[in-house]
Amino acid sequence: MNGIVPIALNGFREARRNRVTLVIFVFALVMVLTVTVSVEFTVATFDRVMTDVGLGVIGLIMPALALFLSTGLIPREIERRTIFMLVARPVSRSAFVIGRYVGNLMTVGFLLLVMALLFIAQLEFSHLTSAFGGGLHVAHLVALYGQLLEVILLTAVAFAFATVSSQYVSSLVATCLYFIGHMAEDLFQLSERSKVLPLKALGKALYYVLPNFDRLDFKDRATYFDPTSASELLGATAYTVAYTVLMLVVATAIFERRDFK
Repeated sequence: MNGIVPIALNGFREARRNRVTLVIFVFALVMVLTVTVSVEFTVATFDRVMTDVGLGVIGLIMPALALFLSTGLIPREIERRTIFMLVARPVSRSAFVIGRYVGNLMTVGFLLLVMALLFIAQLEFSHLTSAFGGGLHVAHLVALYGQLLEVILLTAVAFAFATVSSQYVSSLVATCLYFIGHMAEDLFQLSERSKVLPLKALGKALYYVLPNFDRLDFKDRATYFDPTSASELLGATAYTVAYTVLMLVVATAIFERRDFK
């Protein structure tokens, strides 16, 4: 596992040079900056609009960026045949997958950090210059932390599918799982109401097996400054770590047995 750090750093450098990453990042910065314009149309709901738009843009861009980078990295290595040079070195395939995952996560995490700092700066600026701006609240930080957990989990899920399929298929499946994961609570409630026992069992099984991104989403609470308990945050963190480790184990197991010929 000694090759994980060099592989991660190399992946981070490659992602920085990706033009699509740069374009999406610039677009995200522009969208976050438009919060200042959008709040000009509001008075009493100044804080809510700023929070909704700012966190909404971050919550839209970061998953899209994580999916694009995660699902394209390994298939691109295989397509370009550069994977043969990497696996021929004294580096295990497991180290390669984990290193690529860490490098990809470093890239997405860095971009999330920049956008989060910009969002926080806008909140504080509005607090100083406007009579309606309330500034930074703990609920904002909780929502941003939830976004980080979501990116960590989504990247691992996307990597698991990227090790076994093409970029198009893996991105499609991972995107579907992302949206289904945000409807996990609704899926569970529908299954509870169902009178058909097989359908009820299937709904519950999907609820417990599929990634539950909904439990990592705290953006609505940030809008109304609703508190989140420490136990709930700890549970969300533990869930993310456990599911991420499971996905990485699956990804490395598949990649170890994959034939590139």
